[in-house]
Parts: sequence; C-alpha cells; structure tokens
Amino acid sequence: MQKRQTLTKLLPAALICAAVFSPAGAAEAKNEITVAVASTFTTMDPWNATDTLSQAVAKSFYEGLFKFDREMNVVPSLAESAESSPDGMQHVVHLRRGVKFHDGTTFTAEAVKANFDRITTPGSTLKRFFLFENVASLKVLDPYTVRFTLKRPNSAFINRLAHPSAVMICPKSLSEKEVSIAFHPCGTGPFVMKNYNPSDVLRVEKNPNYWRAGYPKLDAITWRPVVENSTRVAMALTGEADYAFPLPSEQVKMVKDKGTLRVDVTPSIMLRFVEMNLTKPVFKDVRVRQALNYAVNKEALVKVAFAGYADVAEGIAPLSVDYAVKLGPWPYDPQKAKALLKEAGYPNGFEVELWSGYNHTTASKIIQFLQQQLAQVGVKVRVRTLEAGERTSFVEST
Repeated sequence: MQKRQTLTKLLPAALICAAVFSPAGAAEAKNEITVAVASTFTTMDPWNATDTLSQAVAKSFYEGLFKFDREMNVVPSLAESAESSPDGMQHVVHLRRGVKFHDGTTFTAEAVKANFDRITTPGSTLKRFFLFENVASLKVLDPYTVRFTLKRPNSAFINRLAHPSAVMICPKSLSEKEVSIAFHPCGTGPFVMKNYNPSDVLRVEKNPNYWRAGYPKLDAITWRPVVENSTRVAMALTGEADYAFPLPSEQVKMVKDKGTLRVDVTPSIMLRFVEMNLTKPVFKDVRVRQALNYAVNKEALVKVAFAGYADVAEGIAPLSVDYAVKLGPWPYDPQKAKALLKEAGYPNGFEVELWSGYNHTTASKIIQFLQQQLAQVGVKVRVRTLEAGERTSFVEST
C-alpha cells in the first residue's frame, strides 16, 4: 500500500511535508513478497533505532505490549488490557497468555521486566532511552501482570508503550552484546529472521508457532535496499519487486499511465525535517535558526522534490496526530532571512555542512535544493548524503 508521508515543520528548523508511494503488483498470487526500499537498515534492535524503516521492518519479528491500528488508535498486542491510576503515576498491564518467543521460551511478566530494566537502567546508551526515562520501577505482580510506577504523572503512558521501539526481545538475548541483538533479533512476531545484510537484504520467514491463529498470511518477506529511484521503480514494473517503498513522486504519473500497478496515496504521520546542532555556536542564536527557515521556499521544494505530492508543514506534528496544533506554514522571506543574519552578526553569512540522513535519489535532490536556497542568503553549504548506518555512526561521534 502506498503511504502519503506528512513531513512536518519542527520549529525553528525548516520542514516540509512529502509523499511516499508503493505500487502493488500481483503479490496476492504468491505466498511471499519482495519489497524494494529506498534505504539501508541501521539496526534490528528497535530500542536503539532512530530510522523509520528499521523500526517498520522489525515489526515482522517483534511485538510490543500495545500497538497502533490503521486509525492510530491504541490497541492491545502482547497485553490484553491496562488500568491507570487517577494521578497518572501507576499503570497496571495484564499480559496475553499462550505466547512463545522464537527461541521457545514463554512470554511472561518476567520478560517484560527484563526488557524495561534494559532500557531504564541509569546510564543506558540506547537511543530510545528518553521515551521511558520516566519509569521509576516495574514490579511483577504475578506471572501475567506488571505495574509501572512513574517518576512524574503521565496519563498517556499506555500510548507510549505502543511506540514501535517498545518491543519484547527474548530474555536470553538481552544478556548478549548490543551488536548481537542488532543483527540477530529474537521476539514473538509472526516472522523469524533468516537472512540479514544491512546494505543488501533482509529476509524473514513464517513463524510456525505464532500465537495469533491464521497468521501470518505470507510464508516470507524479502526487503532489498535500492537507493536509486529509477531502479526501484523498474523492479516493481518488471515484477522483480512486489512493492516499492517509496515510489518516487516524479514517476507516479508514468507508473499510473502504464496501468499495470496500483498506486495508492494516503495520509501518513512520518516527519522529515532539518535539525540544527545547537552545540555549534552559530546555531545557538535563535535569529540564525529563524533566518534559515525563512530562507527556504517550501512550496517550491514540494514541487521540485515531490512533484506536488506533499504539503508544507503547518505545525510541529502532522494534523492527523491527536492534539496536533495548526500553527500555519513558516513563510518564505529571504530578505527577512538576510536581515536576521545581519542582526545576529553574520552580514556575509557563514559556512556550514549539511548532512542528509539518506543517500537515495530524492534525498540528494532535497539537499541540493536546500544548498541553493541557503546560498541566496549568504550561507555557504557543503552537502553530504549519507547511507543510513553511516549517518548513525557520524551522529554518535560528533
């Protein structure tokens, strides 16, 4: 299915909304599918993943206590129900019985505790630590009941448990080194990992002991990273891939005109944005951050990079997200950008390096557009498109 991604503005960075597509071919005629994706994978440990793709594919072999359905409602998964105290400080979760991990061990409250002990241990370096640092303790009440006690009230804590990072890993695996977990996933999900090379292939096969009767419907799924847009589309058109994710916007019309594939465009809550490193002196001044946002013509970017299959962001979260606030798009005003830079002490601009978190064709187009836009207000930008794993290591080292 094709997803329309809402790429939204996180003030003060310059952000846009963009569209993602996947044409669906004759996948129904086979018991397995191949999916061509635009990026390599960073890790198969969702607790330590920051990219959407890695967390998305990990859903095939990992599950959490709760999850979001198609309408973004929180629904039970490995949990059956939960109750929260009136003050939002305690949350009791009742677990599903009859679930087995891929290694044959039984899913119980002790497994939940082991997983959350890993993420909440002081000094944890896992990237999703910030989502659960508010957990003061987790107590096992009985083999299928746990109680979370928080440091601060949070009535939406159960929603946070539905985040794709909050999965249950086989307790035995938790004693392994982080690198082992990243390459050898073991969970309760409908599929089991069979082959994984981050830059080449990820293949999973049906879990014969999956707890949900009648699922999964497929025998196997193979993901193949294909960073070049045209190649990814060609794979879908020739049947080498059953899905292409994302289908590049500029080729949507061509694919539709051929009439051999289905293209769906639907809302999404995915975000794309420019981050500024606030440890760098130049970005500590809010006027500089505002200036860079004024300097980018987001309407033009929507046309150039996404062929119009996008919307300029109007808030810090897509409007399809509960409680999202519409602030209006950040205006394009290069003269105001220049004035703010002069006021901040940079009348002639400055030099900076801009990284793209992805190295596919669309990402290259976006980062070059930003380079040209910022040059018009005197900011000289060196651009680098990074493979996903390379980006992660770069961010960790700076």
